[in-house]
Amino acid sequence: MKEQHIVSSWLGSCFRVPPLLFFILAVIALFLSSCAQVEVSQDYDTGYLFDKKNTYGWNTTIPAGNGDLLLSDELLAKRFKSAIDTTLANRGFIQAPQPHFLVSCTYTIKSRLESENFDSGFGFGFGRFGRYGGVGMSTGSTIRQYDQGTLVINIHSAATKKLIWKGTGSREVFIHSTPDEITRSVNEMVEAVLAQFPPVQQTTPTSYNP
Repeated sequence: MKEQHIVSSWLGSCFRVPPLLFFILAVIALFLSSCAQVEVSQDYDTGYLFDKKNTYGWNTTIPAGNGDLLLSDELLAKRFKSAIDTTLANRGFIQAPQPHFLVSCTYTIKSRLESENFDSGFGFGFGRFGRYGGVGMSTGSTIRQYDQGTLVINIHSAATKKLIWKGTGSREVFIHSTPDEITRSVNEMVEAVLAQFPPVQQTTPTSYNP
């Protein structure tokens, strides 16, 4: 029995994560989450032809949605507008009085909960000639709350006033970031979302070109 206890303790110590290592892993996971890339998606009118249209203007007639921070934060709204103008210009689009597209955007922040598993252990022991044995497992997890910022860029047809493209980007944000960090985060979100525009599509018989 004594041999069983010694071997079991030795094997258990080999397979279990020490408390200090658990703390280090937790800190690394939180750091990596703060550096997470922007998660993007898009939706668009598959019948609309986006090719050979390169002019845009800002849509000032679209009512803002609930929770849009750009209505109450002029500095943030200015950053997003500047980032969109710069990104579209870099992609070959020109702002014009009579444009093909009308651009608008919203930005919201919501609290999220995330479960993260950091610690897992597995141990086993055996007695003389295999007559005695035991198996043990342990797991650990933690729940953290974080703020997620979501940018939505809407593009309407200037001719029909219909929504033809919608791009969305989300990432974790920090409320107490510095002005430079906010600007950098805004630029990264806008570039990631507009990297999808115009969408890659194939001309079909049902496509229209207003």
